[in-house]
Amino acid sequence: MIGGLALALLFVSILVIGFGIFWLIKIRYKHYKLIEYIFQLDNANSVMNKVENSKKAEFKVKLTRAGLTRKEFNEILIASVLAGASIIALPFILDMGQLFTILLVIIGMGIMGLAPFLYIDEQMKARIKRIDNDLAVFIDLLIIILEGGGGLNNAIDKVTSDATEVLGKDLIEESKIFKYEFITYGNEVACRNLASRTGSEAIASIAGFMRLSEETGIGVKSVFENQAVEIKQNEILGIEKKAATMNINITFIMFLFILPAVIAMVAFPMAADVLMPGF
Repeated sequence: MIGGLALALLFVSILVIGFGIFWLIKIRYKHYKLIEYIFQLDNANSVMNKVENSKKAEFKVKLTRAGLTRKEFNEILIASVLAGASIIALPFILDMGQLFTILLVIIGMGIMGLAPFLYIDEQMKARIKRIDNDLAVFIDLLIIILEGGGGLNNAIDKVTSDATEVLGKDLIEESKIFKYEFITYGNEVACRNLASRTGSEAIASIAGFMRLSEETGIGVKSVFENQAVEIKQNEILGIEKKAATMNINITFIMFLFILPAVIAMVAFPMAADVLMPGF
């Protein structure tokens, strides 16, 4: 009875510590205010605020590129803390050995500290890949409308409204935001923000050429045509690279899985005849 109560108290303590870590992460910037109040270090506080603001801005960009809101990240963080705390409490509840206890504690702490940020990185990569996969089709549709005499804003409106079944929602949402910023703030701001939000190298290249087209007077249609050709060539090169490495992967799989099975089928009967010749 006493042992079960101690384990329950330990589990509750781990949960409290986990939530405490989450709370400290959330309000850590308030410590700088405490330093200012105690030591009156105005210059130091100014530097700290600049560093903190730059970190917040960088983290906000990461969330935007991953397609996540701060609320969703907080939910992921809470889930990671609970999962890590549960893994840490597992060896104490099941009375495992010391080695397994240390291993599970390390795993649980790693989940609490690293899982949310690894999840953001994976979501960023997945979102960039989705945008890049839809980019060639999106540009082709824009070129068709521009060749028909339509303007860039009209082309974006037409594509984002009528091509929802062909294009993913990530690129469509970014196109709508780009159009709004293009009308409100101008070409340079809209292109810079588009490249920053997406994190795609292809989008950044297109945005750079669009800014250059406004300065040099080159038509946007020519920019899109050149970028469409480059994107398709890169896709073809990617397919060729996968095809070139496919034989190596197949050979590795054969040696790893198929060849040992074939050897076993031949060697085991021979070994049985040697060990048991009378049977």
